[in-house]
Amino acid sequence: MSDQVPEGWKQGKFGDLAKVQNGYAFKSSDFSDVGYAAAIRMSNLKLGRVDLSDAKYVHDSVVRGLEQFRLRVGDFLFGMSGSLDNYAWVKKQDGLCYLNQRVGCLRNKPNTDPLFTSYCYLSETVRREITGLAAGAAQLNISGNQLEAISVPLPPLPEQKKIAAILSSVDEVIEKTRAQIDKLKDLKTGMMQELLTKGIGSGGVPHTEFKDSPVGKIPVGWESYLLGDVFDLKNGVNKDKDAFGHGVPIISYKNVYVGGGILDSDLSALVEMNEKELSRFRVHFGDVFFTRTSETPDEIGFTNVYLGERDDVVFNGFVIRGRQKNNLFHPHFLKYIFQSNAVRKQMMDNSKFTTRAGISGESLGRIAISVPDISEQKNIANALDSVEARITKTINKINAIQSFKKALMQDLLTGKVRVQVDTCELADV
Repeated sequence: MSDQVPEGWKQGKFGDLAKVQNGYAFKSSDFSDVGYAAAIRMSNLKLGRVDLSDAKYVHDSVVRGLEQFRLRVGDFLFGMSGSLDNYAWVKKQDGLCYLNQRVGCLRNKPNTDPLFTSYCYLSETVRREITGLAAGAAQLNISGNQLEAISVPLPPLPEQKKIAAILSSVDEVIEKTRAQIDKLKDLKTGMMQELLTKGIGSGGVPHTEFKDSPVGKIPVGWESYLLGDVFDLKNGVNKDKDAFGHGVPIISYKNVYVGGGILDSDLSALVEMNEKELSRFRVHFGDVFFTRTSETPDEIGFTNVYLGERDDVVFNGFVIRGRQKNNLFHPHFLKYIFQSNAVRKQMMDNSKFTTRAGISGESLGRIAISVPDISEQKNIANALDSVEARITKTINKINAIQSFKKALMQDLLTGKVRVQVDTCELADV
């Protein structure tokens, strides 16, 4: 923005709001999976929240005398290397935490509002400046001095508090909506494991008779198959990089990895194909795809199903196509059957790991699945699709709120839209 600021504001530096506290350089030998306190690394900062799912901990003797690195509730943390999305506010439930190296913490100056300062860091003005500092570098790196030197517009303290309160109220709505999404995903996971092993009986009445199968107990009327007996499995096309960027749509690794069904609108990659190649690698409605490789075995063999209408779509060499031999499966049911615990375990057991995990068409062919008739498959898919639709609707809602928040931040943090400060709020300062 220009150096002109709204009446009553001043043009200052980010360092007028806060000083950057750098993290402590813990040794790798200090870390363990359990301990006295968590050492917060950049990987623990996830879009506003501290994620301790893969946290490393340190013993009390290690942090003795390191009080300046001890985190407090409300502290704003950010990554000083890598993605700008590595940031978080410390909450009470995060417990005892210490600041690790390359993670910054904002320590506010007197007569400034800490929450306003954190939103100022997240503003378009500051993020653009940080990105500019990293221009040409292999990855983003910023020092405390560089951040403190960034020019920012500074409103008086009462307006800082009001702006922070408004933006915080929007964040509360976002957090509640995220919680709804998490609950719906848990519901879907529970329903999926229940329905893919116990099914939905006639008229919605649960099945009462079960039998043994390669994937465990299943309803008596279900059948078990090896994938190689019911699917033709084929690797995708490999082309030189010059062939990409023009031509026909191609199903990518990412299209398969994300799940949920592949629609024509999801296909953004293009590849040049001649008629012979198109004939060999053409995709049909209901074709199922498996990821061939992954960084870890637990992500091998992720699946998705093509539900589009085009007749010129192909698939790339990082995935394997499965095409039904006998039309035994409802296409929408195929979105879910390979996510059952029993099938996922077989995927991992049949994969090989060198520098990356991998699975071949031959190995996929040995995997067993157990399924009901087409009618029950459709009922199961409809039940799971209804939950998936609720998840998608809620995700769209949160995306809309986040877009609104981004525009609101730009208006409020530049003074384009001024907030009204009540007399009582002035008295509280």
